[in-house]
Amino acid sequence: MTVQVNPGFHYPPRSKYYLAGMYRDQLEKGKDALYSDLKACYGIHILVGTLFDKPEEEGFWFNHYAMLNTRTHKALVNHWHLYYIELEKYLRSLEKKAEARPLNELEEWTLFIGTIQDNDRPLDERINHNPMIREVYKMIETFTKDDHLREKYRVQEEFIRVQKTNEYMTEKMRQEIIRLGHEVEHFMAEQERITAENKAALQAQERERVEKEKERAEKEKERAEKQAALQAQERERVEKERERAEKEAIMKKAIHGMRNQGLPDEDIATMLGISEAVVRGL
Repeated sequence: MTVQVNPGFHYPPRSKYYLAGMYRDQLEKGKDALYSDLKACYGIHILVGTLFDKPEEEGFWFNHYAMLNTRTHKALVNHWHLYYIELEKYLRSLEKKAEARPLNELEEWTLFIGTIQDNDRPLDERINHNPMIREVYKMIETFTKDDHLREKYRVQEEFIRVQKTNEYMTEKMRQEIIRLGHEVEHFMAEQERITAENKAALQAQERERVEKEKERAEKEKERAEKQAALQAQERERVEKERERAEKEAIMKKAIHGMRNQGLPDEDIATMLGISEAVVRGL
């Protein structure tokens, strides 16, 4: 049997280890021990604090564990048994009952162990009818009458209170560290989300910039092509104008030459295949 002020973080593995050692130590080394000599082992753990602290476990202060088949729930040899009694959880559940009275002997002993026994006051009337509890209570009363023993008891009680306080503060610090860790994880996740959003926004801006640049380049290309077409048209117009001027100059020279030869404008027009008005205009 083990009485534990605070079960701590690794108490279930530790209690299983103790039970395994108890079971193993039944067979002495070097002797003719048989496995058939092994007997059932019972680990009883009385916990001041709470071990099973999930919300759905709040009403279950007494827990019995054994090695069972996971399908049929039948025991294997039925040699391993672990019992956990959580005192604080029991006292909380007792307060919620209408009559707040223990229902059986196990609950009576749990109430007796879980409450501080003050010899200046009578034994709790809810458990005063139990002869074994009354006997233990008298032993405590006798024990505390001795000044030396009472002082040792007081020191031990103070040690337990200090240990419980330290373990409580350690647990609070652990929970705070976990909480801060969750906050850091949330902060990091939020930062990653913001970074991803910013990256996506920058990528969208870059795509928009590239698209606008592409549109601008296409418009510039179109403008350049139109400009080139206009320039080509202008060159063509200039070339045609030059050719027309050259033809006109040749025609004019021919007309002047024919006139110098004494030919009338009518004959010149007939010879050149143009109107007489054109001849006169040149």
